[in-house]
Amino acid sequence: MIDQKVILIGTVLAVVLVVVFGMFIPLVGGVIALIIAGVVVGYMANQNIKIGAVHGALMGLFTGIIYVLIIYAISGFSERIVGGLIIYSLGSIPVYILIGLGGGILGSVMKTRQQAVDAILEDDSEETSSSEDNDE
Repeated sequence: MIDQKVILIGTVLAVVLVVVFGMFIPLVGGVIALIIAGVVVGYMANQNIKIGAVHGALMGLFTGIIYVLIIYAISGFSERIVGGLIIYSLGSIPVYILIGLGGGILGSVMKTRQQAVDAILEDDSEETSSSEDNDE
C-alpha cells in the first residue's frame, strides 16, 4: 500500500534540499538531495524493499515535476523556454525517478537491517534475563 503522507514528506524534503544544495553544490547537489530524501522515504515506508523502491520512485517523479515547474516559474513563464524545458524534463524526470528509487531501496534496506539487529538484541536480552532468573 502506498503511504501518501510519506511521499508528500519526501517530496517536500527533496524539493527543499534540491534548491538548497543546488545553490551550494551546483552539479552534484541535486543528486545528493534526492538520495537523502529517497533514503528518508524508504526508511519511513517501513515495509519491504519493493514498497521502499516504489515510494522512492514516486517521490523522485513528483520532485522532478515540481523542479521543472520551478524552473519554468523562475524563467517568468516565457514561451521561449518551453521547448527546451520539455526536452530537459524528458531527460531529467527519469533520472530523478531512478535516483529516488535507489534512495528508497537504500532506506528500506537500512530499516530492515535495523529491525533485524533490534530483534537479535531483544532475543539476547531475553536470554540473558531468563538465565539470570535461573541462577537465582
